[in-house]
Amino acid sequence: MPTESTAARHHLGAVARGSTATLAGALVSTVASFALALVVTRSTGQETAGEFFVATAIFVVALAAASLGTETGLARFVLRSETGPALHGLLRAAALPVLVVAVALAALLALWVPEARGLAWALPLAAVSDFCLAAVRAHARFRSTVLIDRVARPVLQIVVVAAALATGAGAAGLTAAWACAYVLTAGLALHALRGMLRAPGVTAHAAAASTERMQVDARSFWRFTWLRALARIAQVSIQKLDIVLVAALLGATDAAVYAVATRFVVFGQLANQAVSSVVQPRFTLILAGNDDPRLLSRVFGVTTGWSMLLAWPVYLCAAAAPMAYLGWFGAGYERAEAAAVVLVMVAGMLVAVATGPVDTLLLMAGRSGWSLANTLLAAVVNIGLCLLLVPWLGIVGAAVAWVVAVLLRCGLATVQLRADVRLAPDLRPLGLAAALPVLCLLLPVAALGRVVDLSPLGWLLACAVAAAAYAAVLWRLRVPLAIDVVLDSLLARRRVPAVAR
Repeated sequence: MPTESTAARHHLGAVARGSTATLAGALVSTVASFALALVVTRSTGQETAGEFFVATAIFVVALAAASLGTETGLARFVLRSETGPALHGLLRAAALPVLVVAVALAALLALWVPEARGLAWALPLAAVSDFCLAAVRAHARFRSTVLIDRVARPVLQIVVVAAALATGAGAAGLTAAWACAYVLTAGLALHALRGMLRAPGVTAHAAAASTERMQVDARSFWRFTWLRALARIAQVSIQKLDIVLVAALLGATDAAVYAVATRFVVFGQLANQAVSSVVQPRFTLILAGNDDPRLLSRVFGVTTGWSMLLAWPVYLCAAAAPMAYLGWFGAGYERAEAAAVVLVMVAGMLVAVATGPVDTLLLMAGRSGWSLANTLLAAVVNIGLCLLLVPWLGIVGAAVAWVVAVLLRCGLATVQLRADVRLAPDLRPLGLAAALPVLCLLLPVAALGRVVDLSPLGWLLACAVAAAAYAAVLWRLRVPLAIDVVLDSLLARRRVPAVAR
C-alpha cells in the first residue's frame, strides 16, 4: 500500500480522532437502545410494546421535520462563515424557525395523533437539543454530542422507562417517561453551545480552517437548507415509518415483532454514523480547498472501509443465527417471518454501508437538490411497496420495501458523485474490509449454529469469541486497512492536545 500523502493523512487523522469518541458514544447509545427494547418487550405484552414503538417512531419523524435540515446547513456553512457577530447571527436565523416549527408540530401531535400525545410536549425540547448539538458539531467538536445525546439521554431513558414499568404504567405512561430525558438533554446542549461560543479563539479557528471564507446570511442559508429539510423528513420516514405502517395494516402486535426483528440495524447504523458525522466537516474542508479529487476519493474510501469493519460484524452475527438473536426478546418474538426480516435487512444494510457516506458527500458538495430528489423517490418507493407488499407478505414485505428504498437512494447518490466530483475510491481495500467479517464472524458462527442449537446467550458468546479472532486479524492487517492511521492519530492526540475537540 502506498504511503499516505500528508493531506490525506491529516484529514484521516482528524476523522479517526473524532470517530473514536463518537464510536464510544455510539456503542453506549446502541447498547442502551437494545436494552430499552429488552426492558419493554420482556415487561409488557406485545400490544403495549407495539404501541410504544409506534409512538416513539412518530416522535422521531416529527423531530426530523422540526429540525428543518439545519444540521446539514450548519455543517456546510459554519466552517465557511465569517467569524464573530455574523456567525452568531447565522445561528439565530437558523434556530428561530426550528423552535417555531417544533412547537407547531407538538400541538398537532397532541391534538390529532392519539399515539403520540404522551410525548408531544417534549418535541420542542428535543429540537432545541438537536440544534445546539448540531451547531457544536459544525465546529468539528463532537464531545458534547457523545456525552449528551449518545450517553446521557439513552441511559436516562432506560432508567425512567423502567421506573414507569415498576409503577404499572401503560403505553402512554411509558412514552411520556421516555420523553422526559429531553428535559435534561435540552439544558445540557444549550450549555454546551453557549460555552463553545464564548471560548476564546473558537470561531477564529473554525474560519481559519477553510480557505473559502464567505458571509452567509439567512437567505443563503435557507436557500440551501430547506431542501435538506424535506430530504431529512423523507429519510427518517424511510427509517421509521415502516413500523407505523405495519401497525396500521397488521396491528400493534405485528409492529412489535417487526420493531424487534429490525432492532439490530441500529447497532450498525450508529457505528456508521460515528464515522459519517465526523467526516462531514472534513468533506467541507477538502471541497472548499479545491484539492485534488484523488484526496477526496482517498478519504472517502478509507472511511467507508472503517465503517464496514465496524458495522458489517453486527449484521453478519445477526444473520448467522437470527432465531438466537430474536430469542433475547422472548419466546413470542421467535417467529419464522421475523427471522426472514432479519436476513432481508442484513442483505440491504451490507450493501448500504459498503456504498459509504454518499449522501453526506453529496450534501457537502452543495447538491442538496439531488439529495432531496433521491430521498423523496426512495420514500415514495418505500411507502408504495409497504402498502403493496405488507398485506401480501406481512412484516417481510415491510423489510423488502425498506431495503429497496435504501439501496435505491444509495445507488443514485453513488452514480451522481462519480459524475460530479469524480469520486473513485480504491476498491481493493474495500474488498478486504468486506471479506474479513464474513470469514471471521459469519462463517464460524453459522457453522456452529448448524452443529448445536444456539441459545441467545450461546450465540452471544460465540460472537464474542469470533470477534476476538476478528480483532486479531485486524491488528495483523492494520496497515492495508489504514487502521494504523487511527492509532497514530490517537497517540499524537495524547502528545499534543487537539485544537478542535
